[in-house]
Amino acid sequence: MAQSQSWWSGAAKREREPAPSFESKPLEDAAIADSEEEKVLTRRVHILGLGSIGTLVAHSLRCLPNPPPITLMMHKHQQYEEFKKVGRSVTLIDKKNAINDAQSGYDVDLFEETPNEGYTWHFKPAFQDKRNFREKTNPIEEAERLKSGELYIYSLIVAVKGHATVSALRSIKHRVDASTTICFMQNGLGQIEELNREVFTDPETRPTYMLGIVSHGSYMTSPCSVVHAGYGTVALGICRDQDRHPLPGKYPARNLSELPEDERQRFYPTDKDLFANLSSRYLLRTLTRSPVLACAAFPYLDLFQLQLEKLAANVVLNPLTALLDVPNGALLLSDEISMVQRLLLAEVSLVIRNLPELEAIPNVEMRFSAERLEQLARSVTRRTAQNSSSMREDLRHGKKPEVDYINGYIVKRGEEQGIKCVLNFMMMQLIKGKDTLRAREHAVPYGTKKITSAVDLGQPDQVTLSDDSTPNPSRARAQ
Repeated sequence: MAQSQSWWSGAAKREREPAPSFESKPLEDAAIADSEEEKVLTRRVHILGLGSIGTLVAHSLRCLPNPPPITLMMHKHQQYEEFKKVGRSVTLIDKKNAINDAQSGYDVDLFEETPNEGYTWHFKPAFQDKRNFREKTNPIEEAERLKSGELYIYSLIVAVKGHATVSALRSIKHRVDASTTICFMQNGLGQIEELNREVFTDPETRPTYMLGIVSHGSYMTSPCSVVHAGYGTVALGICRDQDRHPLPGKYPARNLSELPEDERQRFYPTDKDLFANLSSRYLLRTLTRSPVLACAAFPYLDLFQLQLEKLAANVVLNPLTALLDVPNGALLLSDEISMVQRLLLAEVSLVIRNLPELEAIPNVEMRFSAERLEQLARSVTRRTAQNSSSMREDLRHGKKPEVDYINGYIVKRGEEQGIKCVLNFMMMQLIKGKDTLRAREHAVPYGTKKITSAVDLGQPDQVTLSDDSTPNPSRARAQ
């Protein structure tokens, strides 16, 4: 008699197939540009945003043999004064390898107000001493000087907080054009869409955007000193501008080989097409020369998927550690917190798997399944268990958190598809609420340390409560 299979026992077991590999392969030089020598307009690299990542990049590029001229862009005069106090140098500390290295020779662009011009950029060059005179460390090339007296920006690295991106780049809009490349090394997603909508509205004059996904661990110890806490990599690639290269229809009318070349380049650009801007190739080659940064170029769709994987980990890691005020590793110690992460990632998985940019990509369902995203998030948490997340540090130091570009990005892309991401929306509101309470002088008490009571013998029906909570002690009288 044949043995029947219970309905709850599941399907018959089959031999397990090998799991697909989602490892992205870096681009070869030949896939980006022809090998002949190319003449760039200027070798100068501008860096906007001198937090831990911007400072790490500034130091790493200055360590290169024959380094490019580097201009540090500063919006505050106090920041420039602190830079001068340390001898116009940037210091990198690597405790593991006993490195404490200061690099100098940086030029500065300072955004300051003048009586006649209002706010404008003023160039503060670095000087080096010769035998009988001082000369500029990085002489200005003729093609760099604009009519306004400011310098043209050919290659720019942006490492400001997400919410500051639009205002920061609006201040340099007149100094860039379609020949410029801007490399964004930031947390989250959605900043580029805001820039296209509010700053660089004309696709014909819009700079080329390069993306940099950073996995290095670093933090600032002083305004000009960065600790390199953990070695990682930087994945680079060109962001597809959907005004110049719109996504093709779901069901193309003709085969790719039948398309005219201009139509093929518009709807199906190759990596060489995306790297057509000479400044993009120059900035890529400059960044990949640094052994510390460990940069590599990837095709755009591979890079976008790497971005989404990093975003998925940040969706749970950043807001939960910020709300609970704990280091990353604490999230591994609670089953209740693991359940919250699982629910958040279920929403993230649903949104990512339905993105139109990924329609033609194989294995998207498996790569961005909720189970795999949970494995990735736990792996990142274990690897950074001793670290404090950037969002937690922002709240602890009174800075605006970047939740709009992390959980907020998932909420926005979900709404585009008719998916209501209520849990990610709630997490975004909780972070904003906590930030608001910390900012208010007379906020509702939280984090109470001690409450004491006292009875007035003359009025035995009244009790005075003394609240020693943060941010400010408050007193109340209870009847």
